[in-house]
Amino acid sequence: MLESGGSTLRLARTPSLSILDDCPAWTWALLLYLGVALATVGSGVVAHPGRDCACLSAGTDPEIFMWSLAWWPHALLHGINPFVSHAIWAPGGDNVAAATTIPAAAIALWPVTALFGPVVAYNVLAILCPALAALTAYLLCRRLRAGTVAALAGGYLFGFSSYQLGQLLGHLNLTPVFLLPVIVHLAVRRVEQDISRQRFVACLGAVFVGQALLSTEILFDVAVIGALALLLGYLIAEPPFRRHIQGLTAEVIVAAVGAIVVLSPYLAAALSAAEPDRGGGLYSLNVANLVLPTPVTWLGGDLLRPVSRAFDGGNIVEADGYLGIPILLGFVMYAMSAWHRRVARFLVAMTITSLVLAFGPALHVGGDTFGSLPWASLQLLPGFRSVVPSRLVVFATLAVAVGIALWLSDRDPRSARHWAVTGLGILALVPNVTGGLWGGAPDNPAFFSTGVAAHVLHPGEDLLTIPLGHNSTSLLWQAETNFAFTLTGGYVSDVLPTAARRNVAITELIAASQPGAHLPPRDIPRVRAFLAANHVRHIVVEPSYRRAWRTVLPRLARSDGDHGGVSLYAVR
Repeated sequence: MLESGGSTLRLARTPSLSILDDCPAWTWALLLYLGVALATVGSGVVAHPGRDCACLSAGTDPEIFMWSLAWWPHALLHGINPFVSHAIWAPGGDNVAAATTIPAAAIALWPVTALFGPVVAYNVLAILCPALAALTAYLLCRRLRAGTVAALAGGYLFGFSSYQLGQLLGHLNLTPVFLLPVIVHLAVRRVEQDISRQRFVACLGAVFVGQALLSTEILFDVAVIGALALLLGYLIAEPPFRRHIQGLTAEVIVAAVGAIVVLSPYLAAALSAAEPDRGGGLYSLNVANLVLPTPVTWLGGDLLRPVSRAFDGGNIVEADGYLGIPILLGFVMYAMSAWHRRVARFLVAMTITSLVLAFGPALHVGGDTFGSLPWASLQLLPGFRSVVPSRLVVFATLAVAVGIALWLSDRDPRSARHWAVTGLGILALVPNVTGGLWGGAPDNPAFFSTGVAAHVLHPGEDLLTIPLGHNSTSLLWQAETNFAFTLTGGYVSDVLPTAARRNVAITELIAASQPGAHLPPRDIPRVRAFLAANHVRHIVVEPSYRRAWRTVLPRLARSDGDHGGVSLYAVR
């Protein structure tokens, strides 16, 4: 970043924080953050890591990531095209590259998945994500001359933010944000001429590739916010220094082009699928959410539940913008005391810009909506339809965390007050570990998890599971058996494969899988023909759906009794 004294621009240089030079500091920081992650995110799974998972017990999104952790190693090991899986929505298959299937994390955790199964691998990733995000934010704060303890606080505020804790409850693809501080760190080093042009381009390109293989949505957000950051940096910098920003911009573009070339097969497969339309403002940051917590937060979260229900329709996974009054107050105090520094102005500008975009197409305050915001126009552009505005708050969270770390590092007679305010802010962000959010058990019947299915089902046979569609947890069942069977369904995305969308029998089965629904008798002949055409040999029914389907299934298949928590039917 920049420091300005008088009319002459000075670069704020610090010694290089190489791994060898700073090994004890960053190692202890990582151990500290891992301990916090285990005590919070991992609090409900350490006793039974193979049975429970660190996720909300609502929705089936976590099963997508458990399946993904098994799919990518399985496909690569068997020489299968990993971008299109024929193990789901058989026989046509589905585009996996276009879904949120975290290939980089799956490959990195391959040994864990192979030894202990997809549930354990999921829990390991869930615990690592906040710890790694906190670590890289800590290193960024240290690079910007924050003190060790102050940097630890800044790292915690980012790694264990409401964004991170909220998204961990359902969207594991949105929680590996540890590369965001790395991108800023590399940019700072390049601005300070502490890294060569060639090395910067190579490292930044590798980071772009890694982020794309963790979450293409986060990478798209990085592109949007990164472009705005370069523009703001150019406007805030003094005229003599603007040429450095121009050079940095050119190098970032070169790194991005190189990453696109490396990722071209993956991106081509991902872009070939239909783009999900989330309505542009389906989940937009509520202004009140900045100061009012949701049940994810221990202090006041449950007390304010009647109010926080207005945030994103009560979806606490997406209501992830809580920073708290103490942290916001501390950031404002930092901005006022350090406004003469360009880094402070830059952090304030980035915070405001990110928040304005996160607010979505209109301003939501509690249960009221006002006016129109820039996102109303942006959501009409290609690519923006699949972006959820509220998730952009992660960039504001990073800027605020860095600002707090720098504020704590100022040599000020009132520094004790700074620490008191920050301490209250950290206390206000403590996760609600007693609220039953961490450690929910997925629907993982013993029929699949203990290997019983291998003795009952035929190897590689097509299986129909009830329910079908987004209410099904059959992806986890398939992952547990190491893809011993194929599925005629498989919820990995909001967008169904083209063949499935056009198949009337599938749409009827999905409609009948909704709570309280049933399959009308007139649809049975069409479903029976679908089973025959797809060579389905067995139907597996979850216990909660037995009652609703008890009169339908005998007309489709013969009951083979209950096995390990599921009802099995053999198709005639």
